Amino acid sequence: MTDGNKRVERAVELLIYAPLGAGLSAIDIAPSLAEMFVNRARGEIDRRHEQVAQRITTVRSMGQVAVAFGLPMVRNRARSIVVARRRPASSPQPTRRAAPADFVMTPVTPPSPTPAPANGPLSDAPTSAELPIPGYDALSASQVVERLTGLAPPELDAVQAYEATHRQRRTILGKIEQLAG
Repeated sequence: MTDGNKRVERAVELLIYAPLGAGLSAIDIAPSLAEMFVNRARGEIDRRHEQVAQRITTVRSMGQVAVAFGLPMVRNRARSIVVARRRPASSPQPTRRAAPADFVMTPVTPPSPTPAPANGPLSDAPTSAELPIPGYDALSASQVVERLTGLAPPELDAVQAYEATHRQRRTILGKIEQLAG
């Protein structure tokens, strides 16, 4: 072969066969490339979704801590402000201590309110042992309300007198008024 023939063959290879070969190779590789790109995108989306889920869990936990620890602290602070405003000007103000450096937040159980007579002196109110609902002091308001139905009027009066002189829970007192009316 001559130099001219070699050049023509080389030009045909570069201009015709090379693009055809590249196109056919792309057709063979394209599905695996597409699958690779899809899997990479899915992995990135899954990773981002997991990050968002972790952030949501963190925020939810922080909210639960704030409610568990913050609400009793706010209640106690509000109660102390109300008590301070009710206190006569001549009584000494309590001194406030600074929190220690190693302060650890623990749930605060609010103190039980001091009994206040509602309808007469405390001696007229029945004791919890005399109430028709056993274990009354350990029950929540909703549990007491469930047990009020079916009590006789004198029993309702006893529960009302006890509740009015001790914890004064409006839910219970309201239900007793509803049942009595």
